[in-house]
Amino acid sequence: MSASPASPLSPNLLQQAASWLVCIDGQPDDVQLREYNEWLEASELHREAVRQMQGSLAPLSTLPRAPTRAALSSITRKPARFPVKALVLVLVLLLPASLVLPRAPVAYWFADIRTGTGQWHTQQLPDGSRISLNGLSAVDVDFDSHSRTLRLFSGEILVEVAKDVQRPFLVVTDEGSIKALGTRFTVERLGSSTRLAMIESSTQVISAGDRLDVHNGQQVIMDTDGIHPLDDVDGVGIEQAWEHHKLVVRRLPLAQVLERLNRFHGGWMMYDATTLADLEVTAVLPADDSERALRLLARSLPIKVEKITPWVTRITLKNP
Repeated sequence: MSASPASPLSPNLLQQAASWLVCIDGQPDDVQLREYNEWLEASELHREAVRQMQGSLAPLSTLPRAPTRAALSSITRKPARFPVKALVLVLVLLLPASLVLPRAPVAYWFADIRTGTGQWHTQQLPDGSRISLNGLSAVDVDFDSHSRTLRLFSGEILVEVAKDVQRPFLVVTDEGSIKALGTRFTVERLGSSTRLAMIESSTQVISAGDRLDVHNGQQVIMDTDGIHPLDDVDGVGIEQAWEHHKLVVRRLPLAQVLERLNRFHGGWMMYDATTLADLEVTAVLPADDSERALRLLARSLPIKVEKITPWVTRITLKNP
């Protein structure tokens, strides 16, 4: 049996791969290496699971001082008789996707412009347009004689488009495309959806066969089902929020708010989005102080915020 990179692998198989990678990342003995190789040879699915887990671990190897890497290293130095502890911490840091928010997609690491956790960055593009990125955001820039295209992989961008009647300006995500001429707006990736908020002028949005013109003060969500209008927004308020590094949320599910905060959080947030699905948030939160933002949320919502380790924070319902 073979497995292509796109084939879904079971959580149990990925857990096994994670456990083996932690084991051999340290100083494995001959017996452990032999058992690991035997496990690899037993199935192509095993090899595919290791490839996928190595893709998750690879960025850590380039950051030897990162908290997650330090945690993994400390585990591999422990005696092999504690595999359960090693597996539990790896799963907290890396799996499963439904509980632990992914820090960034693989494409993030190869993007033309990207920011780290909690970083804000603004730069001018070749056509004179300006783009601002907040935490863990990544875009590719593709400008030619016919069009100007940004592909947003993760995070959120604020765009001020320079006028060029000969070349349309496009922002593309997995969920659709946004076409603009001389305008200002924000685009944000949230899980498997894209949010557009218009500050000035208008854009044309295409998603899943739907087409819609979005004007000043309007915002929409794009996903696999098409385009969904949201409540109107205050364009001036959006720009002020960017200037003062605030997150302004209005009637958003708590899980999406936590996803935003995680881009500014110096660690990992662990939660079950399903159990938090009924909680809705309207607030102004300090993006540069995620710990304070979580405390503010805990004061107004029936949630409990716990520090499991210096790098892992768990958010759960009170008395679920």
